[in-house]
Amino acid sequence: MSLGTVASFGMTAQASPSGPPTPAQISNLQQRANSLAAELSTDQSKIQAAAEAYDEALITLGQDRARLQRTKAQLAVLRKDVAGALANLRIAAVDAYVSDDGAAAALAVIDGTVSDADSIAAYAGSVTDQLRIAEQALVAAKNRAASKAAVQTRQEAAAQAEVAIQAAARDAAVRETAQVTSILHEVKGRLATLIIEHEQAVAAAAAAKARKLEQERQAAAAAEAAAAAQQAASTAGSVDGANPSPANNQGAGAASGSAGNTGEGLPLVPAGTNAAGTTAVAAAEAFLGVPYVWGGASRKGVDCSGLTMLAWQAAGVQLSHGATAQYAESTPVSPSKIEPGDLIFYHFTHDGPWPLTHVAMYVGSGPFGTQTIIQAAETGTNVAYYAMYWSGFVGMARP
Repeated sequence: MSLGTVASFGMTAQASPSGPPTPAQISNLQQRANSLAAELSTDQSKIQAAAEAYDEALITLGQDRARLQRTKAQLAVLRKDVAGALANLRIAAVDAYVSDDGAAAALAVIDGTVSDADSIAAYAGSVTDQLRIAEQALVAAKNRAASKAAVQTRQEAAAQAEVAIQAAARDAAVRETAQVTSILHEVKGRLATLIIEHEQAVAAAAAAKARKLEQERQAAAAAEAAAAAQQAASTAGSVDGANPSPANNQGAGAASGSAGNTGEGLPLVPAGTNAAGTTAVAAAEAFLGVPYVWGGASRKGVDCSGLTMLAWQAAGVQLSHGATAQYAESTPVSPSKIEPGDLIFYHFTHDGPWPLTHVAMYVGSGPFGTQTIIQAAETGTNVAYYAMYWSGFVGMARP
């Protein structure tokens, strides 16, 4: 992915959807985050490869420089030797052509046995030839060293250029990775915002539905009470003005009570107040805003059963860290008998073989009225209030 593509992708990721986010929008953004994460992994591999190539280029450059320095040192020695050989050759040449007496006097210093003038001249000529051969060999060695130095100088320049190329490739990979990382953070932030907005929209819809159901329940209860009152009045009129019988009063009360005992899919109304449950609710509310962390049970992060375990621990009740275990450790209650602090257990589709995979706590009174619960929902969310929902509902229990 080029830097231009990354920048363009980042601008797309920042676009805010109009209205409440849909699951499709959240899924699309999640796919973008996954794509960026994969690209980031590839870029990090590029950085590693570029860094290794850069290090190898530096090693090669160092070796070339060391060889060139050695060759230059050898060349300096050879140049000095050639200069000395040339000086000796000039001296020998002069001695070979001076007078015989002069030559004899000079050579006698070297070999006292030389006395014949012809021999002296021949000897001087031989010395001159040997010096010339040595000088030619030194010149040839110097030329070879100079040629070698020129080749190694070009090799050093090529190695230096390769170092620059690899450094540029490494720096480009680092810049691209930094930009992909920045865009990925933006996408993840937007994704978290969309999830929260979606949950809020779902909770608001659930609350509206709950209010509607409550209104319908109250209307049904009022209609049933009115019918009971009309029947009581009719009965009283047929018995010389007698008062309504206790049975009729009890019947009206039972009808009204039956309408108030809600079951699955109907609004919850707390049946009483449990002191320990109230304490547990207060303890759970102290974790509002704490992030969801799978397996967590501290102020740094909690999961669903970690939250309820810590909440009931504050009320003096020890629960295990797990939804299935907490249900086994508690006493089942019906929705019509629910009280603040009671636990609500769920199993959602694709949650695996466990019979219970999620637990929430009934609050009883909060942002969603008597339909308010508190829970640590899932990764990417914080502990928060939610409206009571029945999808995946399994049962309720009191620790």
